[in-house]
Amino acid sequence: MVALVLFGIVASAVAQTVVVSQRARQISENWMRANALAEDRIEAVRAGVIDDPTPDSGIFHRTSTLSAVAGHRRLVRIDVSIKWTDSEDRTLALSTMMRR
Repeated sequence: MVALVLFGIVASAVAQTVVVSQRARQISENWMRANALAEDRIEAVRAGVIDDPTPDSGIFHRTSTLSAVAGHRRLVRIDVSIKWTDSEDRTLALSTMMRR
């Protein structure tokens, strides 16, 4: 009887651990996907694609801005923001500079 109670406690703990690890995997996957979308946009701008023809991808909403760098007329700053909601609102922002 004691063994059965112990087995039940251990099984419950394992089940909770599996649920938590699956949720953590999903959150990590979303962060990686958001990072890839931001990098893709930066590379598109570097390749000369100024307008963003790519529609939003699933739960992700992408915005990007290009702005001149004060005091450096040949530099442009690229800011990309990816927003999405899973268990909460999340935002990933990447910035870089490039020569015109």
